[in-house]
Amino acid sequence: MGADGGRLLLASASPRRGELIARFRPDVIIVPSSVEEAATGDPWVRVAENARAKALDVAGREHGWIVAADTVVALDGAMLGKPRSADEAARMLGRLSGRTHNVLSGLCVLDTATGRSREAVECTEVTFRALDDAEIRDYVRQEEPLDYAGGYAIQGRAALFVERLHGDFYNVMGLPLFCLESLLRELGASLLRPASDA
Repeated sequence: MGADGGRLLLASASPRRGELIARFRPDVIIVPSSVEEAATGDPWVRVAENARAKALDVAGREHGWIVAADTVVALDGAMLGKPRSADEAARMLGRLSGRTHNVLSGLCVLDTATGRSREAVECTEVTFRALDDAEIRDYVRQEEPLDYAGGYAIQGRAALFVERLHGDFYNVMGLPLFCLESLLRELGASLLRPASDA
C-alpha cells in the first residue's frame, strides 16, 4: 500500500471524524495535530491551509498515510468556527436562521513514504428553516454547540433545522467521505481495503 505497511493515521481529535473513518478502517490510528487552526481570511483558502498544516505537523513525528481535515461554516464570506460560549453559539444560529450557508471542509492526504499528497476543499450548501429565539435557546441548552463549527451538529437535534441540503451530508459532520476516498485512490490507497491488504 505504500507508507509504512499501510498505517492510516487521522490527524484529528474530533470524535465524529474518528467514528466515520473507523467504520471503514477500524485500524485507523488517531494522532491529533498540535496545530492551532487559523480562523480568519478567505474560508476556502483557510480550510485548505489548516488541513495541510495538520498533515505536515503529524508527518513530522509519524509515518504512514496521514489524513487531515478542517471544517468551517461560511456565511456572507465570513467563517463561523466553533463558538467559544453558549451566547456565541446562539448568535451563530440566529445568523443561520432562515438562510443558506456553506459548510467547507479542507482535506489533505499525505503519504510519508513517497512525500506525495493530495488536497481538496468540499462544499455543502445547507439551508436552515426560520428558527425562533426559544428553540435556539433550547438547542444551545441541550446540545453541545461549542464543539461544532457554526454551533450545530447535523447528526443531532439540529437535523430538524435543515430545510434543504445540497452536497455531501458527511461533509457537514466534518469528513467528506467520497472526497476522502477519491484522494486516497489517487495515491493508490483506499478506505475499502484493510491496511495490510491495500
